[in-house]
Amino acid sequence: MAMRLAAVGASVVINNKDDASAAQRVVDEVEAAGGMAEAHCADVADETAVAALFDNIGPVDILVNNARIDPYFRSADCTDAAWFEQVLHVNLTSAYLCSTMFFEQAKARRWGRIVNISSVRSYIASEMNMIAYGVSKLGMHGLTRAFAGNGAQYGITANTIAPGMIATENIDLRLTAEMKASETAKIPLGRAASCDEIAEAVLFVVSNGYVTGETININGGMFYAP
Repeated sequence: MAMRLAAVGASVVINNKDDASAAQRVVDEVEAAGGMAEAHCADVADETAVAALFDNIGPVDILVNNARIDPYFRSADCTDAAWFEQVLHVNLTSAYLCSTMFFEQAKARRWGRIVNISSVRSYIASEMNMIAYGVSKLGMHGLTRAFAGNGAQYGITANTIAPGMIATENIDLRLTAEMKASETAKIPLGRAASCDEIAEAVLFVVSNGYVTGETININGGMFYAP
């Protein structure tokens, strides 16, 4: 997403709370391709940190809410209640805090784009270990509708991208070969999406000012919207 947005002229901010080097690697890739980028390490689930982040960055035109806790890396000593609260805090509260901060500073310019990255798991019945994740991602659809409704008068749109399985650089860290085969078997198109296919949807809702409050489902046929 960062690479594709930078390629069309956006100055991209990469935020990664836990891994500054990972954020910097993306910045390096963007700059090597001729784009503009900077890295930050803010906790976007913390209200004070979000305010400081926006102060440091300055005016923001496009917000992509993509922070999450990886559901496959829950620690063994984390209780069910603690896990549920933690996942919702990082996955959903962060999107609310960032969107609210973005909304307040974008109103004056009367232009803005909010893109919430959800998941096909917001629709389908979750396995026990994925319930918190699915609930958090479903909540992002509510955020999209709220900010779309409130933002329309200011030229601010809000949309959701809901991917299915994506062939990211970390997929083999999350899934064994057997798990990947099992997940792929559930996809009518028989494969994971490429990162570029998801980024294309982000570019679409950013560039089209007449689309708001919508969910773009990219899941290879796992779920068909009514």
